[in-house]
Amino acid sequence: MDLKGLLVRKAFHIAGAILLAIPLFVEVRPTIYYAILALAAGAFYSIQVKRPQLLLDLRRDIFKSLQNVFDSLDKLVPVGRADLKAQYNELLYSIERAIEAAERDYERRGGYLGLLMGAVGVLIAYNIFGPMSLLPAVVGLAVYDVFSALVGTAFGRHRLPGTNATAEGIIGGSAPTLAVLLAAGYKPWAAMLITAFVIVAEAYGVEDNLAIPIAAAGAAYLAALI
Repeated sequence: MDLKGLLVRKAFHIAGAILLAIPLFVEVRPTIYYAILALAAGAFYSIQVKRPQLLLDLRRDIFKSLQNVFDSLDKLVPVGRADLKAQYNELLYSIERAIEAAERDYERRGGYLGLLMGAVGVLIAYNIFGPMSLLPAVVGLAVYDVFSALVGTAFGRHRLPGTNATAEGIIGGSAPTLAVLLAAGYKPWAAMLITAFVIVAEAYGVEDNLAIPIAAAGAAYLAALI
């Protein structure tokens, strides 16, 4: 995946991480919230896998509606510039191509598994390790996963054995992750322990959106016991 497609993909990833972070800032019951989120993601995933044409038609209809909006506005307030219509169509085309570029091959075949696994991963982490798991779980997904992917794609040269992770990506993801954890009040050694668990989970987990929150939560729980 090229850097442009990755940027689009990580923008969606950050939006998902914001949803996962809601219980950190809003008074809701995390177990119920994450169960509902997992249910919604599971329903979306099921539709995508079993009835993919529904989502393809929906995407097509959305872009068609956006084109119709421009046509309607042009009829109401004619600007007399054909180039604006061409530029608008080109923008819509670019957005659609960027979304397609952000999709991985296995997602085109089997659906957006990461969306479901992120919700499931945080739900499992919370139920096993309790409230202390939320912050490191979300930080792992929102910070480490994003920065390690971006830096690794742009500058990665030295790959770890048996994985696509790179040393450059690990450094790029670890630095901001440590900074956020330290700012949140974790002791340096605890922040490093959590980050180390996240590194291993992201590099060697079958599905990092599932593995990262559980690994981060487990490390935070272990740090609290030491």
